[in-house]
Amino acid sequence: MKKALRILLIILIFLTAFLFQQTNTLKTTEYTWQSSRVPRAFDGYRVVQVSDLHNKRFGKKQERLIKAIKGAEPDMIALTGDIIDESTESLEPARELLEGMRTLAPLYYTDGNHDPNSPFYRAFRAMLREYDVTVLDRNVDVIEHDGETMYIAGYAYWSNKFDNAEIAASDLILCHGPNAFPFFAEMGCGLVLAGHNHGGQVALPGGRAVFIPREGFFPGYSYGVYHEGDSTMVLSRGLGTSILPLRAFAPPEIVVIELLCANQK
Repeated sequence: MKKALRILLIILIFLTAFLFQQTNTLKTTEYTWQSSRVPRAFDGYRVVQVSDLHNKRFGKKQERLIKAIKGAEPDMIALTGDIIDESTESLEPARELLEGMRTLAPLYYTDGNHDPNSPFYRAFRAMLREYDVTVLDRNVDVIEHDGETMYIAGYAYWSNKFDNAEIAASDLILCHGPNAFPFFAEMGCGLVLAGHNHGGQVALPGGRAVFIPREGFFPGYSYGVYHEGDSTMVLSRGLGTSILPLRAFAPPEIVVIELLCANQK
């Protein structure tokens, strides 16, 4: 009996260490998006996606997270929702992140499903204005770079209105929930940046999500790159956790997308 208890204790220690490592080890995942929609001036333009923080901290004053974002050399930073949530007790983790990012690149944001449910939501939106973050919700903004332009749009998770074809056909779209991707593809969008699913938080070795609330078992969208027609979606695993305060085979990540012009002649 004592031997069995020792073995069980060792297993629990290793499992705890593994889950801690999986939940807190920050990764940087890089992709490229080559498209005729990318002007020559934007060739090599780097978009860093930060999603689903859920008010989590990565080091003192977010120093590990800010270091990773800075190391990715962003030309633009896209915040795709759920930076805060219902359990948020202080806006300091979010403020520390915004403070660290404000001088790195222009910031764009759209709401996730949890942000508006936070008791700090109004203060958070005021903080976004304080840090000059462009908030996108069924509107289009122009990105200028070396004399050329691209169009970026955003849809808050709870908007439930994807009926504006002009907006939906933008070059870049921030949309927290990945299930809207087929609509954007039908409208002729370029690149969609999404989050929400956390890669399942608990996944199979290799990263396939096992279960996502309201999506069920083995959902169609886990994380990574998806294509439909001429449109592409990059789905981030995000950074924080929801419901269960742990991750397994779905570690936190920031995503870097390098834009490449398909028309080099």
